[in-house]
Amino acid sequence: MSQMWIMALGERDLDDLPNYVEDVHPLTARASVLVDDFAELFPIFKGWRQTFGDDIATYAMSFEEGEDWRSKWADYGPPFRLDHIPGGWIQIRPDTDAEPKGRAPSAPTLDDSTAPAVEGV
Repeated sequence: MSQMWIMALGERDLDDLPNYVEDVHPLTARASVLVDDFAELFPIFKGWRQTFGDDIATYAMSFEEGEDWRSKWADYGPPFRLDHIPGGWIQIRPDTDAEPKGRAPSAPTLDDSTAPAVEGV
């Protein structure tokens, strides 16, 4: 099965919280798109900037072809947020409300038995 990407235009409320953008479900968003590759989202984002203005943010999510993306979006939310930043750049970051996946890239923790002895403390 192949990987697909879906992106939806978020709704911004500039009066209350200027950095908050609601992740509207793609079926009810003002604009949404389904593509085969993540890189295809960038020219679409650029086109949406021309249509909706520079101050936009979108949400994106990957899913396997045949997977029910509608319920996945509703249940877990999109894990990526794309924002326009001055100079024509796109900032990609994980959505802060998304659940972290994987494990932390830290070394094993030290306990009293493995910690080095420090004299004079």
